[in-house]
Amino acid sequence: MRKHPVFAMDTCFHNSIAGTYPYDVRCEILVELGFDAIYVSLQTDGLHHADKMAATKNQYGLEVVAAYAGLDVATTKDDPKNHEVSELFQQLPYGCDLELTLVTSDQSIKPSSIDVDHLAIERLKPLLEIAEKQQARICLYPHFGAWLEHVEDGVRLCQKMEHSSLKLVFCGFHWYAVAGSNLPQSISSAIPYLHSVNMCGSRRGGNIAGCTIEPLDSGEMDNFSLFGLLNRYGYAGRIGFQGYGLGGDVYTYLQRSMNAFRSMEKRLSLHPDWGELI
Repeated sequence: MRKHPVFAMDTCFHNSIAGTYPYDVRCEILVELGFDAIYVSLQTDGLHHADKMAATKNQYGLEVVAAYAGLDVATTKDDPKNHEVSELFQQLPYGCDLELTLVTSDQSIKPSSIDVDHLAIERLKPLLEIAEKQQARICLYPHFGAWLEHVEDGVRLCQKMEHSSLKLVFCGFHWYAVAGSNLPQSISSAIPYLHSVNMCGSRRGGNIAGCTIEPLDSGEMDNFSLFGLLNRYGYAGRIGFQGYGLGGDVYTYLQRSMNAFRSMEKRLSLHPDWGELI
């Protein structure tokens, strides 16, 4: 049974009611709960903690594995917001990946439209040059409502560009909200490019893309089946927990999610066939 580096997306530390947990507190919580790494949101924090991020490994033993941002494929090359993403990427710790949702400000462009693949490729090329210099990767992040909405959209771009620094994210929540069926096909198509996975509990009827984001031990989505598929296809990369908009006691949420993940890990190690649904 493979051991995966386990991270937490810092989305769970931003609470619309109470505010945002300080960066040092986020790190202390994750260390106490046994996490290997932290993941930052550039669109929430910018790089207010750039110096602290650079010192995170030495100070806490946590890797800063990735940062999340959005890139508009419909704007000009010198668009200020896209330029900001490029600038922020260059300030990240060496080796820190950029997980990137591709959006469009042009409302006439439909999600997953192949007609603008060439624009996405143009916008990605300069970022991939930065990734090469920093020994990092650009990981395409399929996201509900974005132009890059389906896992298959990311696979298509990876195939077209054939760049060693271009990889793919599988987000359990956004897959569930957008597709919600034929999980084996999605994982098998993604696996050649898959570099990062994040999970959460989810059920229909929530206020985020029509679904909920919950601790890993809750909801209707079968995360054990997802974990089993990843193992069967040989995925050995990082796995993290999503917590956007969750609120409440973040420590308890993360503790529950970590406990659920370790339980799945143990079960799958003892009974690998339990993760194979028919």
